[in-house]
Amino acid sequence: MTISGQPSKTDWDRVRRSIATDEPIPYDANDPDDGPYDPNDDEAVGRILTEAPQGPERGAILAVGSLPGQN
Repeated sequence: MTISGQPSKTDWDRVRRSIATDEPIPYDANDPDDGPYDPNDDEAVGRILTEAPQGPERGAILAVGSLPGQN
């Protein structure tokens, strides 16, 4: 159940299998909806976490163009 009391739509068995096999997260650099960095690239993830805004504005890291040098 979720916080709202509704059944979860997440396939948790698939999630556990993906984690156990270290399955890469689907990412297409040519698709702007996939975000500003490759979540499978450890260096890119580290950079986004260190360069992203901190505090109340931290949700901005998900927006394309919110990273330094992307404007």
